[in-house]
Amino acid sequence: MISKEDIKHLEKIFPFWLDMKQNDRAKIILSSRILSLKKNSIFFNSHELDGLLFLKSGKLRFFLSSLDARELPLYYLNNMEVEFFENFNDKTISTILDIAFIVEKNSEILLIPYSVLNLFRDKYSIMEKFLHNLTREKLSKSLLSLQNILLIPLKDRLLNFLYSLNKTEIFLTHEEIAKNLGSSREVISRNLKILEKENFLKINRKKIIILDRGEVL
Repeated sequence: MISKEDIKHLEKIFPFWLDMKQNDRAKIILSSRILSLKKNSIFFNSHELDGLLFLKSGKLRFFLSSLDARELPLYYLNNMEVEFFENFNDKTISTILDIAFIVEKNSEILLIPYSVLNLFRDKYSIMEKFLHNLTREKLSKSLLSLQNILLIPLKDRLLNFLYSLNKTEIFLTHEEIAKNLGSSREVISRNLKILEKENFLKINRKKIIILDRGEVL
């Protein structure tokens, strides 16, 4: 049984929560569960987390996994954000491409199973619209990320990523940066050296020092 605090989360997740019948709300409450995810755990589209996933705390990084073992970065899920995994029966799609995520920090999620949500899609048109919008938002974020990978030079994406961390000193390995950008360690190392020559940053043995942007620009 989830806590009273978690029930309040459900009220925020579903804007139409109070418009649903009490028995239907009870079914969602009774089926919901809290899961703790350990840092560096990886979850592939294996139906173990199908449904609506509300991140109570932590951080998740989503990526696209393909048969050639490449990881294409998509987006992050941060505190108090929602993700929706729909149970697709198309084995061709799930075999060729899998959306997966890695746990960046120890995380706690509130999971509402897909099987329960699916019960109310026909009963409540607003539920169908809500889940449809979540799926559309996820698709839009994914396409935007893939578009950036295809159209924006890696050097620019690398610099934008480093700036997005909002730190003067960055203690990430080249391998960790490569995973975030869907590249390889060797390519990242080469582009870091280019950025260093262009005076955007300095590379030390264990850290990357971001130079003052005002000086660079």
